[in-house]
Amino acid sequence: MAPSSGPRALAACTLAVALLVACSLFETSPPPPPAPAAVPAPAPAQVPAPAVVPPQDLASPADKITRQLLDYGARLRALAPAELAAEVARLDALAAGAAGPLPAETKMYLGMALCQQHFPGDLARGAALLDSVAQGTAPELGPWQPMARLLASQAGEQRRQEDQLEHQAAQRRDTQRTLQQLTEKLEALKAIERSMITRSAGAPVPIGPAGAGGTGAETGPPPAKTP
Repeated sequence: MAPSSGPRALAACTLAVALLVACSLFETSPPPPPAPAAVPAPAPAQVPAPAVVPPQDLASPADKITRQLLDYGARLRALAPAELAAEVARLDALAAGAAGPLPAETKMYLGMALCQQHFPGDLARGAALLDSVAQGTAPELGPWQPMARLLASQAGEQRRQEDQLEHQAAQRRDTQRTLQQLTEKLEALKAIERSMITRSAGAPVPIGPAGAGGTGAETGPPPAKTP
């Protein structure tokens, strides 16, 4: 029995090795580790939209009044004569109905309308109203005074030009009157001269007393007789 146990043991060992090899072949590899869970990116912070701020008017009160008066002047220049007269009448009524001192706005509007109308005396009155605002000392007149000074200066210059034109027109009228008077005197002198020439040409020649054989042409005294 001893000689047969060697091959059996060898076979058993071979079988055991084969089984081990087979088991190692069919052994599955361990599963890979799970992938790390994706971490979501943080949401961007919500930035509030800037509030819509309406544009601020940075113009000073004097600038606003300047634009206001320029617009009013443009409207005045577009008015027909009848419409301008109605505007002056409306402002005159406002001025007459004012309980206290006349507001600067009414003074400026009325002064500008009068200077635009050009009726006799209107320019002087309008210039006086504008100058009263320009030279005023009340604090509320401050924003109105830059334009009041400018308009008063323009009205004064316009008044000087009109006075100069009126003076020149008066001088022309005086010159024409003088020329007319000289012409009339000259014509009168010519008439007198013509009348004198006419009388000299038509005067009769004196005739002496007719004598024997005389022709009556002698105009002197008769000759003296000799003794």
